[in-house]
Amino acid sequence: MLTVFSANASDKIHRIQTGESLFTLFSDKLSAATILNLEKEIKRLVPDFTLRIGTVAKISPASVTLSPDNLTDISVKLLDDDFDIKVTNHPVHTVTAVVHGTVDGSLTEAMLKAGEGIELAFMLADIYEWEIDFFHALRKGDTFSVLVEKKFAKDRFIGYGNILAADFVNQGRFLRALYYEYDGVKGYYDAEGKSLKKGFLKAPLKFSRISSKYTGKRLHPVLNKYLPHHGVDYAAPVGTPINATADGVVVAREYNQFNGNYVKIRHQNGYETLYLHLSKFAKGIKKGSRVSQGSVIGYVGSTGISSGPHLDYRIKQGSKFLNPLTFSSPNLKLPRREKEAFREAVKPFIAKINNAYGRDVRFTFIRDNHVRADGSVM
Repeated sequence: MLTVFSANASDKIHRIQTGESLFTLFSDKLSAATILNLEKEIKRLVPDFTLRIGTVAKISPASVTLSPDNLTDISVKLLDDDFDIKVTNHPVHTVTAVVHGTVDGSLTEAMLKAGEGIELAFMLADIYEWEIDFFHALRKGDTFSVLVEKKFAKDRFIGYGNILAADFVNQGRFLRALYYEYDGVKGYYDAEGKSLKKGFLKAPLKFSRISSKYTGKRLHPVLNKYLPHHGVDYAAPVGTPINATADGVVVAREYNQFNGNYVKIRHQNGYETLYLHLSKFAKGIKKGSRVSQGSVIGYVGSTGISSGPHLDYRIKQGSKFLNPLTFSSPNLKLPRREKEAFREAVKPFIAKINNAYGRDVRFTFIRDNHVRADGSVM
């Protein structure tokens, strides 16, 4: 039993361990029948209550207080083989804060150095995943500023809310993201109302390295002769999930001796993407299946003619192959009717993130471009 005594010598703080239950917790205080009634009453008052491993219990001679999460305290007052229960639901307080960071290694390292949790790094990466390949295009000296909601309960930080605005300077390129929602649609837009979400993701894998690029002539590592390479090879461990880079319909899900297990997806405007050498297909992926951007379609392997575990990713438009690393994905835009409402909604976000710099962002100079106060480039 892992127990810590509090400032009051008669009280102790205990964290629930494997195999413990309400019976083990109250067995020296209440009879088995009373404990059974106690459990029923707790579940009546807190329907989703479960005594999970790690739940904090404050134990004193006359009471036990359970804290199943950061928002709820269940106080059980002991009354001579009887009990009285009081449930306290603590309010959540949300504040906004601006977080600044500079990249020296990875984005997660930079976020930790800024005093924040790794979760915020993942949230930021999700916003910019259509603009920045965080595993290949991040550079030392890149900077970010994030206006984020922080949630507190019982005077403790319990997690992040929405990122309301963010600035990212990647290789000298200034990228501003502004949060806006309408008609149930939530997303991030630049100052002109263009969505940061593109028609295609930058890459189909989240964790990988490029082992071979798109080229008109390459010595094939298995066939040992020069052939064009119409895709990008991402080296990754067998079983690494592969994501569809855009919404579309599966038009091929099969095996052949060259591609191994592969998936071909048809997208709007005549685009197709191909994913070769898979170890296996994701559940539910078959010809005719509709897939969403970011959904898992298969897993990295080395099937077909392959020198090792990797994904060969290709993009076509019509009969022409395109270089995935230089491919410019089409932008999505806000409906015209939403433009004015968008500008009004994001004004306070822009003001807060600009003020956090301690100077007017319009005078920031980035690679021969001046940035206006709203974050747009002159």
